[in-house]
Amino acid sequence: MDIVTLLSMERVACVNELSSKKRAFEKLAELLSHKGSELGFEDEVVFNALIAREKLGSTAMGNGIVLPHASLNVPEARAALLLLEEGIEMDTPDKKPVHVLLALIVPNGQAEAYQPLLSDLAMILNRKTLAKTLLELREPALLLDYLSSLFVQKIAA
Repeated sequence: MDIVTLLSMERVACVNELSSKKRAFEKLAELLSHKGSELGFEDEVVFNALIAREKLGSTAMGNGIVLPHASLNVPEARAALLLLEEGIEMDTPDKKPVHVLLALIVPNGQAEAYQPLLSDLAMILNRKTLAKTLLELREPALLLDYLSSLFVQKIAA
């Protein structure tokens, strides 16, 4: 499994500016809840789960990237990608503004099964120029293709 199988074009967004971490997590929750989907949760439920996990420890990786994740009563895992032209301040190890938020929700009781995916994501996303490259691509289809190529490179390595 890779992140591209968990993303869809409807759950990828590039916005110019959000005023805070809270607003960014609200947008991620909206993308993950995606109206008309089978998820069946209100945005607030997803938001609260992501924030509760973040309170346990920051999911910021540095290089402008954050990987928030949470477990919910969902039938299958799903992800959302939020790109911010204007970075936001978060508790990052390198003190740089965050431009890329890649959120993942997984079914309750299955978090351990997704640990290898989280490890792969952390390794693949921890590139100094990744945020810049993703912001340049902007279009959901191009972003998904690029992320897919990163996973293919990882598997080939």
